[in-house]
Amino acid sequence: FFISTFLAGLIADLLGKKSTLIIAGICLILGVTGYAASSNLILFIGFIFFIGLGAGSLELSGSNIVSGIHKEKKGRYLNLLNAFYGIGSIIVPILISILFNLKTSWRTIYRYSLFVIIPITLYFIIMKLPGDTPKTRRTDKFNYKEILRLSLKTDILFMHFIIFSYVATEIGMATWLVEFLQKAKNVSSTASSLYLSIYFAGMTAGRLLGSLFVDKIGYLKSLLIFSSMALFCTVIGIFGPSETAIMLVLTGFCFSIIFPTSTAIVSEIPSKHSGTMLGIFFAFGGLGGMFGPWLIGVVNDLYGLQMGMSLNSIFCIFIIALVIVLMKKIC
Repeated sequence: FFISTFLAGLIADLLGKKSTLIIAGICLILGVTGYAASSNLILFIGFIFFIGLGAGSLELSGSNIVSGIHKEKKGRYLNLLNAFYGIGSIIVPILISILFNLKTSWRTIYRYSLFVIIPITLYFIIMKLPGDTPKTRRTDKFNYKEILRLSLKTDILFMHFIIFSYVATEIGMATWLVEFLQKAKNVSSTASSLYLSIYFAGMTAGRLLGSLFVDKIGYLKSLLIFSSMALFCTVIGIFGPSETAIMLVLTGFCFSIIFPTSTAIVSEIPSKHSGTMLGIFFAFGGLGGMFGPWLIGVVNDLYGLQMGMSLNSIFCIFIIALVIVLMKKIC
């Protein structure tokens, strides 16, 4: 996933945005088909790698295309796009649980997903994307020095650190929420699993709601408001009594607009290599997604669940500090 987000942006600039969608679909088809048919550990790892490549390419491509089509109100449409990710993350686990209850094997469930992936990939092949011209057909050349210069600008580096911290805390919270609730707050397994579902539902609702106002009140102000709300809910949920554990669930809503709105900010950077710039941005998010849960797990083992989960509040503070600095620079 981490590798594909960067490569997809590069490929989009070199071969066109449509090509990344097609490649994503092919990777998913190969990965899912092979994973469902394999019995060897090495093959399992290889095919799950293809699934990661496809998923990462698809996520980057969607944001890249939406930000290119909607020159105005990018925040609205990127939040709507990411809301549908959330809807999928709610519906699909429910469908899978139903299939498991019907004694359907996991291999069959993976094969069923091909009934969605294959038609979508065929649509990617025949679809027409306005203004999607590969570099190979244009007079301007791919400028690596320009990409490096832009990537090292202070404002852009700050946005990279913001998305790193955000994904670290979003994935970290989702990864450790259930265990923290059960062991540190004495919440039942049924209730804690329900809380995790509400966490993702809140993220979806927040993005749908955010699409109505992020462009009006400003991207940075939106980030500041929602990251501050996330910090408040995180601190109360972790350090308060068991009754306040529900506040951790509300962080899903608080986190909701941060990723798509940050993407809107980066997509507005004037550059002939928008795909690559977004790819680097998403790659930093991928790094955060690997680093956050791992670091929380390490601190959990050394100092306990409460201290490990408190790292999420530090990530939120880091986001708030960087956003405030960016707002002062603009003013």
